[in-house]
Amino acid sequence: MAIQQRAERTRQEILSAAARVFDGQGYERASLARIAGEARVTTGALVFHFATKADLATAVRGRACAVTRITVESACLSAEGVGGTAIDKLVITTHALIRLFETDPVARAGERLARELQLTDPGMSGDCPWRREVSRLARYAAAEKALRPGVDATAVAALIGYVITGVELEMRRPRTPSDEAWPADGPRTAENGALRGPAEQRLGRIWELILPGLVHPTGRPHGV
Repeated sequence: MAIQQRAERTRQEILSAAARVFDGQGYERASLARIAGEARVTTGALVFHFATKADLATAVRGRACAVTRITVESACLSAEGVGGTAIDKLVITTHALIRLFETDPVARAGERLARELQLTDPGMSGDCPWRREVSRLARYAAAEKALRPGVDATAVAALIGYVITGVELEMRRPRTPSDEAWPADGPRTAENGALRGPAEQRLGRIWELILPGLVHPTGRPHGV
């Protein structure tokens, strides 16, 4: 039993190290030797648990999907507790995702791997829990007649997906002194028009901009 526990602990340490390396370096630049060094194990010990880098990437993606699924399910449940509509759940879920991506290298690694490996496995994007949930909530919003007439639920889901991915990618940009909190009179912008400030604050401003064009005035969520 003790040997099995040590083996499982080593496996989990390798997975955590692989997530950090994939998150920071990407799939192509990551190597088994680099991951073994990050996990403080020998390369032999690593390949005992994961024979190839592809096996490691698959395992990291699996863990990322599980963490993301729990996050979106919890966000929706929290909205249900206050009688939230599908629009409320969409907003709350996106904020929960951004908080997850800010704090969890496994979740970030899953996103980066999905982007980089989709070229060789186009079906990879179809197993993304948060994209499925966003699509489901957009359809529910249409069924609740919360969307403006003529607004397509599929287009809404795609737009929100672009927003989440864009904010997550912006997190990877090296921080500069201009990344201070926004002043009270509005957000700071860079010369290229990029919003500055905490990721959730940026997301909130984006929601303020896009909601009027998507949602029927009577369907606006509280606090947005």
